[in-house]
Amino acid sequence: MKKIKFLALSALLLSTFTFQSCKDDDDESKPEEVFKVKHIFILNEGLQSANNSTLDCYYPNGENSYQSKVYTTTNGEGLGDIGQDIICYGKRVYVSVWGSNYMAKLDQYGKVLEKYSFKSDEGQPRYLAAKDGFVYVSTYAGKVAKFDTTSIAAPLGFAEVGSNPEGIAVAGNYLVVCNSQQNYVSDHRISIVDLSSFSLKKHIESEEYGNYQTATVVGNNVYVTYYSPTYTIETLSVDVDNGTIKPAVAASKIATDGSSLFCVNATTEDWVTFTTSFFKLGSTESLLDLTQVPELATSNVYMFEIDPDTKDFYIGTTDFATNGIIYRFDKTGKFITKFETSGISPNGAAFVY
Repeated sequence: MKKIKFLALSALLLSTFTFQSCKDDDDESKPEEVFKVKHIFILNEGLQSANNSTLDCYYPNGENSYQSKVYTTTNGEGLGDIGQDIICYGKRVYVSVWGSNYMAKLDQYGKVLEKYSFKSDEGQPRYLAAKDGFVYVSTYAGKVAKFDTTSIAAPLGFAEVGSNPEGIAVAGNYLVVCNSQQNYVSDHRISIVDLSSFSLKKHIESEEYGNYQTATVVGNNVYVTYYSPTYTIETLSVDVDNGTIKPAVAASKIATDGSSLFCVNATTEDWVTFTTSFFKLGSTESLLDLTQVPELATSNVYMFEIDPDTKDFYIGTTDFATNGIIYRFDKTGKFITKFETSGISPNGAAFVY
């Protein structure tokens, strides 16, 4: 991964920051219901070319507490090289593994049901999103692939977008695609894909911004993160209808509980000590009580997820060398617990109901 002044490039190469949850029914057309969280999959990215990505399972209500490397235990093989993204949809869990160049569909217990290995012209898989029985995957061939959830044996098609697309998110009947950069040249376009025709509807472009990383949808609002020319991380507000982009907040990680946007801002100059703050968009108050875990104020936050049921915050930290640490806070910002993962750089969580 290329080094930068403020935050590692891979630190923003995360899930789209729009959480997905597994429910007890595959029919996504049914009304939303609230279910008790059964377990949470934690994806540990690992190091590039080290083939050491892992998948763990955490039980927030105390049952079995924490199970390390459940993918390996369940399937008798390792996850692979660079676990990139993970989501839940229907009764299935989907994982993209960038370095090993495949996407897997798992059951609720981590058992592989199907795999799809991307061809060289299809690009390596990056980020995931889902809607109406389909899973979408951005790839480094400048495309987004579409799969039917009944079988991922082969993609249904591809939509051409921009340079090395990263985070994707569903906004209404559109897919918002963050194009990043290629050969160190930033792509200044955010691609909007019409899901009905699965084709590019338009590019939203601004010469002022580029190298986009993640997308999060909060109601009718769309937020994307991007690298500035000095590689600080900022968050922008995107008006899909009017095709405009404007600054929103200085934040390197963003997540939503469904109605509000929550932010993490972490900066560093020496790659050892970080200045890290947690807040809700529009508020100057600290989001979390760090009294019991003051080290978080100087940690490199690599994962920022919100449980869609309880609204608990899950924060993963990394030093890119040793196993990650997950910190859990309740929705009021009160610290609950922390635990070590089985791998380096936890970068995503999937909430299984």
